[in-house]
Amino acid sequence: MELTWLGGGAVLARGREARVLINPPTDPSFLTALKGGVDLVVRCEGEANTLRPASGPQVLARPGEYEVRGITVRGVAVGEGVVFVCDVDEVGIGATGNLVTAVTEAEQDALGKIDVLIIPVGGGPGPAPAAAARLVASLQPSVVVPVQYATGLLTEAGLEGLEPFASEMGLQQWTAQPKLTLTGSPGVTDETRVVVLEPRR
Repeated sequence: MELTWLGGGAVLARGREARVLINPPTDPSFLTALKGGVDLVVRCEGEANTLRPASGPQVLARPGEYEVRGITVRGVAVGEGVVFVCDVDEVGIGATGNLVTAVTEAEQDALGKIDVLIIPVGGGPGPAPAAAARLVASLQPSVVVPVQYATGLLTEAGLEGLEPFASEMGLQQWTAQPKLTLTGSPGVTDETRVVVLEPRR
């Protein structure tokens, strides 16, 4: 399983059998410009599901349990959005979207195991750095991939940089990498590893 950050809150997960696009912008041109296409789009906020369309990818945006091209997806309503966990090549990828509220124990149980958590960390419409760190602590992923923060290449109005979240997580230095590659679940770890990705298109 290969994970690439496409800037903003958008992440592309490439599995053996399918490609999943998580929280892309609503602009349709974003999808059409994506090389290789996608099989499934997952959105934590907004619209209704689009299942079995005549063309284009299926879209999941509502709570429930789904299976698309061998990928199992669980969506749990939390606050005003949906937290999703997509099992891609035996790796549970969690996405919180712009969730700013705490996750209850019952909601955590419904979500199940999260190996990699994709979470906005720059404030703005998403959680502030401290709130994002608290969400990470409650969901206990093995790996966290921060997204939706101001970078040298991508500066969105009202977003903080990565440094405040890194400080909350006790991360003093880091090197951004082009992608995250995992061969199966990383397993249970005592400490969450922060993986910083370069924004790519």
